[in-house]
Amino acid sequence: MATEKENRIAVFALTRGGVELGEALGRLFSDIQLMVPSRFKSRQFVQETVFFDDWNGAVREAFKKYRQLVFIMATGIVVRTLAPLLESKYTDPGVVVLDERGSFAISLLSGHLGGANALANKLSRALKCTPVITTATDVNGVIALDSLAADLECRIYPRSQLKVFNRLLAEGERIPLFSQWPLKHNLGEGLKYIPGTMISKEGVGVYITNRLLPPDNEARLILRPRNLVAGVGCRKGVSRDLIVSALKRAFRLGGLSLLSLKCLASIDIKMKEIGLCQGAEYFKVPLVQVDRENIEELTGQYTPSDFVKEIIGVGGVCEPASMIASGMGKIVVPKQKLGPVTVALAEEKLWWWA
Repeated sequence: MATEKENRIAVFALTRGGVELGEALGRLFSDIQLMVPSRFKSRQFVQETVFFDDWNGAVREAFKKYRQLVFIMATGIVVRTLAPLLESKYTDPGVVVLDERGSFAISLLSGHLGGANALANKLSRALKCTPVITTATDVNGVIALDSLAADLECRIYPRSQLKVFNRLLAEGERIPLFSQWPLKHNLGEGLKYIPGTMISKEGVGVYITNRLLPPDNEARLILRPRNLVAGVGCRKGVSRDLIVSALKRAFRLGGLSLLSLKCLASIDIKMKEIGLCQGAEYFKVPLVQVDRENIEELTGQYTPSDFVKEIIGVGGVCEPASMIASGMGKIVVPKQKLGPVTVALAEEKLWWWA
């Protein structure tokens, strides 16, 4: 299954002054996990504290485990320690550095997608210190598209275009933004909101959509909300490859992007089907269990199968599972029987719809 990082903030401190500031942060925020050297074990800590002997090992584990890290120490120490761990702005945690007197909150890494800029501002307000933000869009007062993607919980495609569009915004260009759904987000001056997903005639465009777009316009950036739920039914012992193939085909039939896949959903007795579990792992999404009692409540809202009812006790799996797991969203691809696999796709309503 796809694993999620913890939402808590790991706070590292090495000196007595740093530890005292870390304790202060723990009193100000409930989501702080303080991490200090073992030599401080004799100190009486109010909040939960992790002690370490291996500095590099502790940072390496926290880098993988937490969404955001705060280091109360010199920036140089942090840079040298993190350098071997860096992978991508899309996966690295947000990192903020504080000096031990709490004078500056420096957004060091993953300012937008990792939320380091927002965290630096949050810490600066709490500590009444100076935030240090250096990303071009922020210093020029325009919204960054990776920040917008993070706010709307969207995937970015193609990633190679992100820096191009952010540069245009930082340089004062006005870019059309097309959205498949009503949008009331504060877009600032750089983006011109246009409802719908028509192809831009202005040469460039940002699109918020889960639909596939024609591949003939390279000057585009697509934000893919993860709002499609795949309900899946299958015969016992089905392989991962058949699950994957069936899902890909269902998305093609619907003209939908797999980047918008949020999860797979099925009935309780299918939760241990190896092929289904491996299919969820392939797409890096969770497999959600839907109880048969909830499926029975939807009788009459989907096409039943006498065979399925005889085998598992309910008249269908894929359509009701997709509806239930999407919060009673609408079916966008009805039941498709693809060999030993049935798939239906439902679209959940996004919280940011106007």
